[in-house]
Amino acid sequence: MKKKNCFILNIQINCKNKKKIPKKIMFEKWIRKVLYKKNITIITIRIVDETEIKNLNFKYRGKNCSTNILSFQLNFFIQKNIRLLGDLVLCKKIIEKESIQYKKTLESRWAHMIIHGVLHLLGYDHKNCKEQEIMEKIENKIMLSLNYDEPYY
Repeated sequence: MKKKNCFILNIQINCKNKKKIPKKIMFEKWIRKVLYKKNITIITIRIVDETEIKNLNFKYRGKNCSTNILSFQLNFFIQKNIRLLGDLVLCKKIIEKESIQYKKTLESRWAHMIIHGVLHLLGYDHKNCKEQEIMEKIENKIMLSLNYDEPYY
């Protein structure tokens, strides 16, 4: 019998307009598609405005601009089978703008950003062409399995 992956999800919302933020059950659905370990995993999602994400992007990446998502990988065990994977910080306003810009539904854009972020927490990256190709292939496969369009096409 295959053990279902288990995780604890903390959600923090720190933006003025809280409309059109996905429900917790949707975040859980998207994360469950990425996680494959049998350990209990803890992830925090923080939804913020452009000012906060810009400040974090500058502080941690040296980039003085807003971005759609930041991933902060921790990936350590706080108990034998409980892993603190990390934090995802998402900018609601940028995700909404990108859904229009890329002609994607808002739901699929949120799903893509969560999947992309969790893959970063698991150690995937896109610093070079090979890494990017691998990561995008996984993202496409997961998005299609959730009945969304491929995010990059």
